[in-house]
Amino acid sequence: MGKESKSINDKIYIDKYSIVDKSAKVGKGTKIWAFVQVRENAHIGENCNIATGAYIDKNVVVGNNVKILNKAHLCDGLIVEDDCFIGPNVVFTNDKYPCYNLTRNLSGVKWHLKKGASVGANCSILPDVTIGEKAVIGAGSVVTKDVPAGAVVCGNPAKIIKTIE
Repeated sequence: MGKESKSINDKIYIDKYSIVDKSAKVGKGTKIWAFVQVRENAHIGENCNIATGAYIDKNVVVGNNVKILNKAHLCDGLIVEDDCFIGPNVVFTNDKYPCYNLTRNLSGVKWHLKKGASVGANCSILPDVTIGEKAVIGAGSVVTKDVPAGAVVCGNPAKIIKTIE
């Protein structure tokens, strides 16, 4: 079918059905699977695994040893530190109050996923949220505010159910 999967210096794997902008930076040992889109000026660290159908918007920064599973959606303004996990269908949404006929200025919207944090499947993370080190977001949660380090949160809106030492 034309395009072939490629390895760059035998250290980076990019599937032939993915789209990685030429200005994106991808670290050694990273694997980018089919139907992934990595936009301009995104930065992906070393030894990451980006699963099928994930979308990584422009200027997103992903640290080392990060797993991003199928169909996760990472918006412009997201910083993901090392050793994080982002489950399937996770959405970092950039507009709390979307409206079909209203264009908002979304510049300055940001998120920060700190080292070792995990976000379970089908979570929605609203704008301007920081998820602390080693925090765990339970599957299906809607995160509307910052999550402290070591907290386990679940629900809609997500609430702390316990802390990890």
